[in-house]
Amino acid sequence: MIQDIAPHRYDLTYKQPEARDEDYVLYIKSNKTLLRKGKDGNYDIPCFSDFPMEKPRLKMKAYYLFSIDDRGYYYVTEMVQGEENGYEFCPTSVFRNLKPMYQAFAGITATQIHRFKESRKFCGRCGHVMEDSKTERALVCPFCGQVEYPKISPAVIVAVTDGDRLLMSRYRVSHNPYRSYALIAGFVEIGETFEETVRREVMEEVGLRVKNIRYYKSQPWAFSDTEMIGFFAELDGDDTITLQEDELSEAGWFHRSEIPDETSMNSIGSELKMVFKYGSMEAFLAQTSSQKD
Repeated sequence: MIQDIAPHRYDLTYKQPEARDEDYVLYIKSNKTLLRKGKDGNYDIPCFSDFPMEKPRLKMKAYYLFSIDDRGYYYVTEMVQGEENGYEFCPTSVFRNLKPMYQAFAGITATQIHRFKESRKFCGRCGHVMEDSKTERALVCPFCGQVEYPKISPAVIVAVTDGDRLLMSRYRVSHNPYRSYALIAGFVEIGETFEETVRREVMEEVGLRVKNIRYYKSQPWAFSDTEMIGFFAELDGDDTITLQEDELSEAGWFHRSEIPDETSMNSIGSELKMVFKYGSMEAFLAQTSSQKD
């Protein structure tokens, strides 16, 4: 998954070190990030040293985010450099497939922190301008003391199975632009447990009951400010699907042999599908490795 970047080391300790030439800088504007396009078609996150004329000013205004392998990542909200000399403003979706994966994780995590700071400029209680906390990753109102933390919304994603069959669905384009087959997912409501959310979401979206709900893994999914909690669950009773048409365009049962192989394993949804299809993640990786050979 996108956060599995070992042997690279991610350090999110809250601090404000001075930026160095070799540290990375992300210029984020209107939810797009300035990246450098490489000869292979991939994109690179630039370093401060890539902007020699602007470097002193950028370092003064840069906001420290985190480090990976002792190299800092910073973001800035203004820069003279634009879409020229090989640079391009890229949408957040580019980080789904950016290589290497640790840079994809860095890029999308940076945009999540940026969204948080941009959406909390003013105190929701008294309207004063918020300031960065000096002790933790938070924004603080200097007038009334209100504290705001980064938005992290818990959501479940569940692989509903019936013997050798897996339930998959497609979103309506108006609800979600993701066009591949997906698993049932939804946000946790106030007062709910994760397991109760699984039951409610499956019933709401496809009209089915489930049992034997089993936790699998979790994943930070910065694309939607979400912490995804993955589960397996078994069909309980009738398998007739009643589609929630305002969110889904279709849903159906697929035999293991009918489930398409995933070309990207960045998401927990992809991993859940492949674990069901092959019996384990190790079996899926062995299969893909043998196909490459």
